[in-house]
Amino acid sequence: MKKNKLSAIINMTEDDNKLAPLTDSRPIGALPFACRYRLLDFTLSSLSHADVRSAAIFINETGRSVYDHIRSGQAWDLDTNSGGIFTYSQMKHKKALYEAASRIGDFYEDHKIFIERANSEYVFISGSKILSSVNLVDMLDTFEAGSAEVMRMYAKKEKSFVEYHPDENLLTIDDKGYVTDLAKEGVTPIEGETVNFDMNMTIMPANILLEIIDKANAENLNDNLDQIIEKYLLDYTVQAYEHKGFVANIDSVKAYYDTSLSMLEGEAFTSLFHTELPIITRTHNGAPTYYGKKAEVHNAQIATHTDIRGKISHSQISRKVEVHEGAEVENSILFQGCVIEEGARVKHAILDKRVYVEAEAVVEGTPEEPLVVAKNTRIKA
Repeated sequence: MKKNKLSAIINMTEDDNKLAPLTDSRPIGALPFACRYRLLDFTLSSLSHADVRSAAIFINETGRSVYDHIRSGQAWDLDTNSGGIFTYSQMKHKKALYEAASRIGDFYEDHKIFIERANSEYVFISGSKILSSVNLVDMLDTFEAGSAEVMRMYAKKEKSFVEYHPDENLLTIDDKGYVTDLAKEGVTPIEGETVNFDMNMTIMPANILLEIIDKANAENLNDNLDQIIEKYLLDYTVQAYEHKGFVANIDSVKAYYDTSLSMLEGEAFTSLFHTELPIITRTHNGAPTYYGKKAEVHNAQIATHTDIRGKISHSQISRKVEVHEGAEVENSILFQGCVIEEGARVKHAILDKRVYVEAEAVVEGTPEEPLVVAKNTRIKA
């Protein structure tokens, strides 16, 4: 792709209340996935494969976990002299200040500076809770071959994918492939067994994005970029682009739990990871995993630098985890640094970083309501 043809803005500003306490100190996009990755890696990988060299990430609250992961952006070729990866945190606090009229000026100044300095013809704008590996080269080629002013990505999904998800948008698409309506689930009756699920991913010329920002400023609308694009989208001719690969919506603890453990199934794992666009992440050096003489492992993903001496089944185990002899982990997700002592049992649970489960303790949720244990918690028997 031509240099500086496409830049990107990633909005890590979605409502994450249904993912608490996992999102108490990190945005959705910084959540670990499949023992090795972060959700953000999938969007960054799509950018890297499209030769994007300038990207901005806007974060609702603290960005520490994001900074720690992306560093200079080298893993995704975003550490160039002519571009780079730029982060803007505390957007939620900034919005509150503007709404309280205690801060004046252009709410979108950082967005405009990034767009102008990136100096790209087009901008890709995305949220961070939709998990997929998208082909931006093909999307942009399709956009340029048409006559629309904006392109919006969607996926055909069964209606159960969006039912009772009132924050999700559905697209109405005409026979020529143009978007004629964008409405929240529940507002537009669902006819048929499939829907056009809006993936909140857009390509538009940089000048149109700046125009949308100017419209928001004219109406004193200080909101996340996702929201103002949604508000003004149908002021333009919008062509729909169908993504036919893997799609998951990480909008709740249950969705995160189910999607994560679905990676233990060959079909789901292959459809997300074994495509023409490899998923890129920042590498970690560590010792190999140690398996004790009495270790039993069935259908699990286990990262390097772990010590496995107990029983693990249908679970994901991240780096630097210890599962002691006599301990059992079943249908669970263990983040980095967890320790499960002798005789302890963990079932249908998500343990955040550095959770310590003492000997003989029981941590158990259900498939419908997996139990989440906040980071640095110590659980006694």
